Amino acid sequence: MKKNNITPLGIIDLIKKTSGNILIITHMRADGDCLGSGFALKKYCEKIGKCADIVTEEPTPSRYLFLPDIHELNYRKHDDYSLVICVDSSDERRLGECFKFLKKAKVSINIDHHKSNTYFADYNFVVGDASSNCEIIFDILNEHGEIDREIAYYLFIGQSSDTGHFQHRSTTVKTLEVATELLKHDIDLDHIIQSLYRSNTMGQMKLIERAISSMRFYEDNKICLMSILQKDIVECGCTYSDTEQLVDYGMKIGEVQVAVLFSEHDKGGFKVSFRSKSVDVSEAASVFGGGGHKLASGCIAHGQYEDVKDKILKSVKDLF
Repeated sequence: MKKNNITPLGIIDLIKKTSGNILIITHMRADGDCLGSGFALKKYCEKIGKCADIVTEEPTPSRYLFLPDIHELNYRKHDDYSLVICVDSSDERRLGECFKFLKKAKVSINIDHHKSNTYFADYNFVVGDASSNCEIIFDILNEHGEIDREIAYYLFIGQSSDTGHFQHRSTTVKTLEVATELLKHDIDLDHIIQSLYRSNTMGQMKLIERAISSMRFYEDNKICLMSILQKDIVECGCTYSDTEQLVDYGMKIGEVQVAVLFSEHDKGGFKVSFRSKSVDVSEAASVFGGGGHKLASGCIAHGQYEDVKDKILKSVKDLF
C-alpha cells in the first residue's frame, strides 16, 4: 500500500458517500487521544446524518467516565458496517479483537500519527509528526468548516492528554495554534483540566505511591524502571487503565533520561511503556514488536518479570 494514500478531502468524501453504517475503532487500553479522535469523528458523522458506532476492545477506562458520551462506547446499534475508521492505532494488533470488524468492512480507513504505522487499512492517512491524532482530525474537519463546540471539546481532550497538557516535546507551534482555535468554540477548559488532571481517587493515589516505591535506577540514574503488578491494581481498587500515566513520574526526576513502566496484564504478559528526554525509545520498543514515537513508545512483552526486565533494560542501555 502507498503511504498517505488518501487526502483529508478523500476521507470526507468516503464518509459522505457511505450509504451504510460506520464503525470507529480505537486502540486497546483507550486513552484520551483515541477517545477524543473517535468521538469527534462520531459527532461529525452524526452531524451529516450518518449512523456511527464507536468501539474498543476493553471496558471503558475509569478515568474517562466524565466524557459526556462515554456511555456510547462499545454500545453497537448495528451488526454490519460499510465503512470502518481506525484512529490512533499504529498497527492492526493495537485493535485487539476489534480487528474482526476491519476485516469484514467493505472499506476501511486508518488515521494515525505514529511513524511506525504499518498502513494496514484500505486507505491510510498517517502524519507522523503530529503531536496527537486529534490534531490530524482537526485538520481534516476544519478545512471544511465542520468543527462545532461538541467536536472541539473532544479534540481538545485528545490534544491535551497526548501532549501532557502541552508539556511534552511533541508540542509545536502548530499544536498551540490548533488549541487556540478549539478554545474559540467556548469549551469549558476548567472542566477539562479538573476532570483530566485533578480528579484522582484515593485508590489511584495509592497506585501512584506503589509505582514511585517500585523505582529502580541504572546507568548513573539515567534509566528509571518502574513496575505495577496485578496485585497492586487489585489491592488499590483500580483498573488497568489507571496505569496509563504512571510512567511520567519517572520523567519528573532531573537525571533520568529514560523512564520505563512494566504493567502486568491480567491476560498475561506486561505492557511496557517507554518515555525519553533524548534517545529514541521506539528503537527499544521495536525489539519486542512494539513502536510509537521517538520519545514515547510501548510494547507487549511475555515471560517472567525478571527475565522481561533484564531484556528491556538491555534494550534501553543499548540506546546510550
